[in-house]
Amino acid sequence: IRTVAFTHTHLDHIHGLVRPDGKDGFPQLSRLLVPRAELDMFRSVARLGRFHDRAEPLDPGQQLSADIEAVAAPGHEVGHNCFRVTSGGETLLVWGDIMHVPSLQFERPEVAWEFDADQDQARATRLRILALAADNAWCVAGAHLDSPGVGRISRGETGFRFEPL
Repeated sequence: IRTVAFTHTHLDHIHGLVRPDGKDGFPQLSRLLVPRAELDMFRSVARLGRFHDRAEPLDPGQQLSADIEAVAAPGHEVGHNCFRVTSGGETLLVWGDIMHVPSLQFERPEVAWEFDADQDQARATRLRILALAADNAWCVAGAHLDSPGVGRISRGETGFRFEPL
């Protein structure tokens, strides 16, 4: 692995760069894509100092490759992005922290999370992303989804439903 792209810079997402023994989690890493709005936050984490010079700004809409695009998803954090991966006519949306309590927020996506930087914006983003995924039959993958963490979204009588793959 030579490139890592972050959805956002919360510690539970970025600290994997360093293993518990202090060694690099990805020894061949040469490039880090960090949401532009969160670059200063990333560079303020002293534990990750040896990676600061490899950090590059990531912008919504940026193509990471022919098949991977950053998608704006602000609210949980100011620069939060998802990653839309397309291949063979299928789409997978890696959505980071769009949702934290799946057992509640699929059915009631308007419910906010204490650690969202902007709860109103996070709510609007969650509703938009859930609708996009459901209406386009995209697969989704998220950090806080129940195992296996990958599935499809459909509209329910109220809110949405997650159908694990």
